[in-house]
Amino acid sequence: MIQACGPHRQPLPPEGLPVGRVAGSEAMRPMHALDRLETGVARILEAVAVVLMAVLVAVIAYSVFGRQVLKLSVAWSEEVATALLMWMILLGAAATWSKRRHIAIDVLLRRVGLKARYALSIAIELGSMLLFALIFVGGVEMMSVSANNSTTALGISFTYLYLAIAVSLGAMLLFSSFHLLRLVVRGPAMVALDRLEDEWTISSSS
Repeated sequence: MIQACGPHRQPLPPEGLPVGRVAGSEAMRPMHALDRLETGVARILEAVAVVLMAVLVAVIAYSVFGRQVLKLSVAWSEEVATALLMWMILLGAAATWSKRRHIAIDVLLRRVGLKARYALSIAIELGSMLLFALIFVGGVEMMSVSANNSTTALGISFTYLYLAIAVSLGAMLLFSSFHLLRLVVRGPAMVALDRLEDEWTISSSS
């Protein structure tokens, strides 16, 4: 998938700049607030994912210890581990999307002009949002359909498992909305070639 570069924190102009430039920086303050909001939400998702990973390791370790040493059957461990893994991956994916750190193929974007790259970046973001919206709706529908279904050992409703899809894709949709707004407000400079290198996980431009 091709994706545009991530958010850029542009510093406020130093003293002595013309009034027009200072006014322009004043107009960008809401965008800086938006950047901080997205960063805060992404950090929360990332922290929760880290905690879930730690709990997942503990559950698996206890399961192995119980079966091999204590000779106990830990029937609930598989269900809990599956739920933790699902939530951990999806929340981590959402946090990664906020930082634009998913794998990207940037060959086409690097071989077109700035205006074409800008238009393509907007189209990519709109396509991503459409995909996220479809998956989000599917996740919500799965929550409703599986409300009366529960796991075997603990009797936990599958709704809570599929809730991870809705939360993760909802967050990714929100982050894409923020990024699209940045593209519109900050303009083509946001997708300049000299800014792509630090924003993408994998480059295929060679």
